[in-house]
Parts: sequence; C-alpha cells; structure tokens
Amino acid sequence: MLVYVWSRRNPYVRMNFFGLLNFQAPFLPWVLMGFSLLLGNSIIVDLLGIAVGHIYFFLEDVFPIQPGGIRILKTPSILKAIFDTPDEDPNYNPLPEERPGGFAWGEGQRLGG
Repeated sequence: MLVYVWSRRNPYVRMNFFGLLNFQAPFLPWVLMGFSLLLGNSIIVDLLGIAVGHIYFFLEDVFPIQPGGIRILKTPSILKAIFDTPDEDPNYNPLPEERPGGFAWGEGQRLGG
C-alpha cells in the first residue's frame, strides 16, 4: 500500500530493478508483484496492497480536488491532540549562553604575529 501511494505521488521518478528493467515509478508495485510471482509466492498480498493503496490515493489525493469533491479521510481529533506540536509561546525567552556548547570558539592564536 505504501509503495503504491509513493509511486503514484512520484510519477516521473525513473526506477531500475536489479539493473535489468527500467521503468517509471507508477509501475513499481506491478514489477514487485511480478517478481513475487516469479519467486512462486502468492500475489494475493500484493494485489490487496495495490487495491488498498489505490483506494487511499483516490480518497486522499484525487477526489478532494475534483469539482464538488470533499476530503473524506480525516485524522481523528484525539490523534491530533496527542501528536501535533504545541503552538509556540510568544513570551518564551531562552536564557542567554556565553559559550554555546561549552567550547571556547575563536580564542586561538594569531599566525605571524
């Protein structure tokens, strides 16, 4: 799903698969699915990732910019409250430091003098 969303948001990135296959980024999920198929793995997980990624990409990046489109996926308020950075305090005044880092920068000896 994440590979699909990244590849759709970066359509002009050129990719190279093991030095054998050159393609544009939107084909990356399909190339990875083909590689899984060559290895004999089940492609159900790849297909589910592509399907979920496509739904997310459509709801997040395509539908909201259409005429009459709205943003359906919204971050829950509790997550915003937990993870958003707090607003900066306009009254915050950091303590002055004489020597940031504790090193005596710039107190060397002059050459030739």
